[in-house]
Amino acid sequence: MKKYFLLFLFAPVLIFAQPKAFPVTTIPVLRNGNPIPNAWAGGFNNPVFSLINIPGDSLQDLFIYDKAGWKGLVYRNTGSRGHISFTYAPEYELMFPTTLRDWAVMRDYDRDGVSDIFSVVPGGMTTYKGYALSDGFLGYSPSYPILNYSSGAFKDAIWTFPDNMPVIMDIDGDGAIDILAPSIAGGIDLGFYRNVAVDSGYSPDSLIFNLGSTCHDQAWGLFEEDQLDCGVQLQAVSCKKDLPMNSTPRSARHQGGACFGFHYRNDTLVSLVLADILCTHTKFLENTGTALAADMTFADTTFPNYDIPVDIPIAPCAYGADINNDGFQDMLFAPFASNANQEGQSQDVNVVSYYQNIGIDSINKFHYISDTTITGGVDVGTESHAVFTDYNHDGLMDIVIGNYGQFSQTGFPTSYLVLYQNVGTSTAPEFVEKNLNWSSLKQFQLNGLYPAFGDLDGDGNDDMVVGDSYGDLNFFHNTSSGDDSFPSMTAPQWFGLNVGNNAAPFIYDVNGDSLNDLLVGTKSGAVYYFPNFGTKNNPYFSMNTDSVNKTFGNISVYDHTVVGAPPGYACPVIRMENGRMVLYSGSQLGFVYKYIVNPDSLMHGTFTLLDSNVLGTKPGLRSTVSIYDINGDGLNDYLMGNIRGGMSMYSDSNWGNVRVINSITEPDSREQMQVFPNPAKDKVICRLQGGTPLVTATLYSLLGENVAVPVSRGNDNSLTLSIADVTDGIYIVQVKDARGRLYQSKLAIYK
Repeated sequence: MKKYFLLFLFAPVLIFAQPKAFPVTTIPVLRNGNPIPNAWAGGFNNPVFSLINIPGDSLQDLFIYDKAGWKGLVYRNTGSRGHISFTYAPEYELMFPTTLRDWAVMRDYDRDGVSDIFSVVPGGMTTYKGYALSDGFLGYSPSYPILNYSSGAFKDAIWTFPDNMPVIMDIDGDGAIDILAPSIAGGIDLGFYRNVAVDSGYSPDSLIFNLGSTCHDQAWGLFEEDQLDCGVQLQAVSCKKDLPMNSTPRSARHQGGACFGFHYRNDTLVSLVLADILCTHTKFLENTGTALAADMTFADTTFPNYDIPVDIPIAPCAYGADINNDGFQDMLFAPFASNANQEGQSQDVNVVSYYQNIGIDSINKFHYISDTTITGGVDVGTESHAVFTDYNHDGLMDIVIGNYGQFSQTGFPTSYLVLYQNVGTSTAPEFVEKNLNWSSLKQFQLNGLYPAFGDLDGDGNDDMVVGDSYGDLNFFHNTSSGDDSFPSMTAPQWFGLNVGNNAAPFIYDVNGDSLNDLLVGTKSGAVYYFPNFGTKNNPYFSMNTDSVNKTFGNISVYDHTVVGAPPGYACPVIRMENGRMVLYSGSQLGFVYKYIVNPDSLMHGTFTLLDSNVLGTKPGLRSTVSIYDINGDGLNDYLMGNIRGGMSMYSDSNWGNVRVINSITEPDSREQMQVFPNPAKDKVICRLQGGTPLVTATLYSLLGENVAVPVSRGNDNSLTLSIADVTDGIYIVQVKDARGRLYQSKLAIYK
């Protein structure tokens, strides 16, 4: 009697909500007279590329999941044969699970023509099954909470972690998705986790993995990566057919790397391109073995050495896609080491290198084309702090973007301000990239520049306060009678004000005394309130206990429910709406919060939280927000920055450039079904999360045969199936509710 340890939880179907705010992508942004492609996409830091099958045409679209931003994006393929064109399509972002983090890729594991999702979770990988909806959209439901494998009597999760990218593809040519993942013992070997579901008589949508005992399974390809450098040892594992792997102890190496598998000679053999956390180059390993017994016998450690080698700090990972629509798989390379974990460790501008496949017939060869073929639009590096300001006083809001910094080979990121001038009209904005080092802030060698604008000395001109990563506030006096000008830093570490880390200032008369005060967001997720105790012409702020409220409104944008999430990164914005003062803030996880400001509780007390997801989506980690009615329609427009270094725009009105997901009649509109315990031994309970009564419950084998079991009704509208006499294995539970709708879930039974 076979026993299965795989954990198949219930598969709740995700519900699509109407967006609260609509993405805006039609505003032109010009550089040197030319439109910036996909200007409002939000930037790239550590993009992970895979293919997604968006219905509507036969072209391959791109699913781009940015590791640094925990953000999934869709780029529709709008090109043709020999013509490259990918267009950012934000309307598809609501399709994806909000629980994705670190990395995610698309693979059609059940072979139904719809892309499924593989993503990293603590301790391994999880999957989401994709299915087609109306109007060309897709939906995703959790299918395998964690992928497991068997190795003899041993059972465990297939191990990986955020800085490791396994190969997820058909390795042995049987049509089923297999996995190559680094050894948990030290990462010098690759384990071959073979998908044996179909071989064992199960349906193609099953994922049942086995790790054999031979060295071809446990040290696939017979190679080892060098422990302390970027080399590789070929045929380093002694292997004889059907004998255990050589058990000679080997030292563990650093962890962190990424693998890409492809058919180098267009045959059945999978060769590899490897990225390493220590290296700026990639390694190509050619497989000359067999489908089940891989043997790497050739290595190019500066791939491709016959062209311009890949050189991207740091850990340049390879991804395959037919970019120019000629029928051949090209390669994209991008840094895999996330800037969310350590700012400035990897390249963060023009991060995607495109190599065109110029091979013919039996061999693939790759030629470097450009670092700007696939871009994230406007991109200032790591973190973008974008704010509206009318710098030239023409009545049109311009944009200034600060950043944490742009990657530098010196190890010290370069921080600066970028100015985009609005040259459009009050109803049709258009921006021109005006200055890439506005006010020359590079010279001060600060990091985490966050600008705020307001008149602080009563001369009628907006001054500038710039927060930095050390938590300091730096004052720049506006000396111009025309366009705003800040020729020097008037007062570094202004009044000794410091909020700990990552100061995000906003200037506003909070207490209504006609003097502009300071609100400052912090890395912890709290907001400091500094009342202005000076005069109209001479502001005064203090860190004294009675002169500052360090917990303004008890605001906190730190989501404690997300395990391992960094702190909050608050960035306050005050608005008057419907006669009351409200405060908006971005956050570490990307959501925009909204609070009512109680004017009687400015120094003490708690504000009411109105909304913890104002936009209905998130532009990426460490979101920042600036708000203005940029097109004069009377509704808010939201200028967003994020950790990826770009900018995006959302609006309370639909500008007509984005399709909206309408009411869905497919299964995704149903309640979530719960099936527990799962795996089960003697009984299993089925119920709907919303409490709707269940009428019937039926158990089926994977072959569709009805398995007769006793069914009893619970007091909470649930149904219980007695399965003590059912043979161990994988089954399907199907239930019907009082409204006649059907639900089904996989169930694992073992004793």
